[in-house]
Amino acid sequence: MGRWSELPGELLDVIEGHLLLYIDKVRVRGICASWYSNLPKMPNQRLRQLPWLFHALENGIEASHGLFNPFEQKCYHLDLPEAQGKLFKGSSHGWLVTIEDITSSSPADLYLINPLTKARIQLPPRSTFPDVKDYHPDKVGEEYVLFCKDDNEVYVTNPDHLIHLTHKVVFSSTPSREDCIVVAIYGQSRRLAFCKCNDEKWTQLHVSAPYPTSFADVIFCKQKLYALSGTGRLMVIEEIAPNPKITEIVAAGPSDPPCCPYLVECFDGELIMVSRDVDIRDGKGFNSIRETCDFQVYKLDLSSSSWVEVENVGEEMLFLGCNSSMSIPSWHFPGYKGNCIYYTDGPMSFGGRRGKQENSDIGVFRLDEGIFEELPGFKCEPKFLWPPAVWLTLPSLH
Repeated sequence: MGRWSELPGELLDVIEGHLLLYIDKVRVRGICASWYSNLPKMPNQRLRQLPWLFHALENGIEASHGLFNPFEQKCYHLDLPEAQGKLFKGSSHGWLVTIEDITSSSPADLYLINPLTKARIQLPPRSTFPDVKDYHPDKVGEEYVLFCKDDNEVYVTNPDHLIHLTHKVVFSSTPSREDCIVVAIYGQSRRLAFCKCNDEKWTQLHVSAPYPTSFADVIFCKQKLYALSGTGRLMVIEEIAPNPKITEIVAAGPSDPPCCPYLVECFDGELIMVSRDVDIRDGKGFNSIRETCDFQVYKLDLSSSSWVEVENVGEEMLFLGCNSSMSIPSWHFPGYKGNCIYYTDGPMSFGGRRGKQENSDIGVFRLDEGIFEELPGFKCEPKFLWPPAVWLTLPSLH
């Protein structure tokens, strides 16, 4: 019998053709150098890849992290010192968005990290965001002078507070592309700023009345940026620029305003809004237990330019948290049901404070039955993960 490395290319194509899952396509390319070079570059497996849950071990004390595969219900350990002690502010295209916490020598610095290749790209620092009037690194505890909500007054604060005011970061494509655009929700007013990976500072996306100026979630969809306000108003920005062209799609949110809303693109291209109700008890602020207690789902009705509440999203599985919100159809994953929400701690749950939150809010919500379940196979020890876990799509190794 010949060697595995000597299998003809036609037979390799047949073998790969029987593999449905993205992770299996990655593994088959790792058999040997010959297979890696003879098989084509990884196809876009957005439809057949479940996101993994990336989380720190031992509350971020060590460099080891966990990558939990929900399909295999197995956790892989990953040595990633590049993410040690960092807070997660987003994930997309297989990359993590991290921000240095207050224990770092350069707190509030932002990075994009590929957890498999360990590649790291530094973004412009938090001190260059539009809400920062002055930055004095030598004044410990009073490094930042920030604009208040109305931009007419300022106040002095520290890196811990600034980390809390960096809410969520999304990007348009894999960061290795020169045209990748990064967008952040930031500040007391939850405004939008953007940059490219080689920029020196962040630039404000100027949005003014009558459009909404405060945002809960943003996603890139069909090369456009969709932005959702905290009240459910929706607009699209076709070109990222300081003074962008804006089209408002939904001018008024639901009569019952959403709580912690997320914006998701479904498998068929439809947009949905998910409202996440969170119960806060046993304390105030960060010294409390925060637990998701309900979800409501709304589909965008373009004919009426409004959100319509629904109780069924069909075969869709929604993945919500600090990540760029995503939807995956369930039919490629035996044992997984559609019409479910897989959730972890969201961008509104935590700031820069280490270790005061009492629990991790991770689980599954079944829309058809209105019940909560634990994430199958995931053992959360200790009960509280720091930094909070984040959903992560497996990046291509090419």
